[in-house]
Amino acid sequence: MKKRVIIDTDPGLDDALAILFALGCGKFDVLGLTTIAGNIGLERTTANAGGLLAVMGRGDIPVVRGTDIPLTRELQDLVAIVHGADGLKGVMLPEPLAAPLDDAPGWIARVLAEADPGSVDILALGPLTNVAHVLTEHPEVADRIGEIIVMGGTIHEPGNSGPNSEFNFASDPEAASVVIGSSAKVTIIPLDVTRKVRAQADYVEALPDTPHGRLARELLTAYLQDGRQSRPLHDPCVMLVALDPSLFKIENMKLDIDLGDDPDAGRLLVDRRGKLVDVALGVDTERALALLRTGFE
Repeated sequence: MKKRVIIDTDPGLDDALAILFALGCGKFDVLGLTTIAGNIGLERTTANAGGLLAVMGRGDIPVVRGTDIPLTRELQDLVAIVHGADGLKGVMLPEPLAAPLDDAPGWIARVLAEADPGSVDILALGPLTNVAHVLTEHPEVADRIGEIIVMGGTIHEPGNSGPNSEFNFASDPEAASVVIGSSAKVTIIPLDVTRKVRAQADYVEALPDTPHGRLARELLTAYLQDGRQSRPLHDPCVMLVALDPSLFKIENMKLDIDLGDDPDAGRLLVDRRGKLVDVALGVDTERALALLRTGFE
């Protein structure tokens, strides 16, 4: 059976690759793309999500606009230096096939309420604000979530936002705290793993010559760091964990979130008083990239 998922996302180059993989591999039943302001502003992330669906001819999948501000903090500076002002470094997408819906948290809650308990996973690729709104405003659906798989945080690696904090969690530390502390099953994929998953130039050049394979090639070419290998493929790791956890070394850890006001706000804290969650701390990079390639055939 296909895995039924909601993808919460802020596309973004690596988000775009993750979404194309999820739509192209044939192993996910994507119920909707819910958007969040993260890598770039909400209107652009929403338009990019619709454009990715258009590439795949999937006008039947809704895009649902989420929130553009964190739970309690101001929105962080955008990361256009990595993703460009359009989020895709100039890679062009077609116009969306349908207008987006509104109120991502309410939409997610309705989908969960109508589905069999445990039958829908949330794949969270950006800041966790939408998911936190679901858990706080619709607590009755928390135990109906199959699993929340999150790209975020760092355990042993340096941060990419503060010295020890990762962008998604730093963008909304309170939201990350809500999700990690909830009753839902949570798996975290931190920088410790995602920085090990990078595409070499020859991998990019050999991607299949399908419409989404060609688009993936363009996106990865734009994402090449030095002409030889890509920046870390953070968000595709979420999809890979969902499909094949055996690719990863996953450990149970008790974690909390730093809710301070210093540059490390959003830092993951290993704390015996924290919530027990699954954390990916290792990856078989070769097998992970081989599985990723199958999504573009």
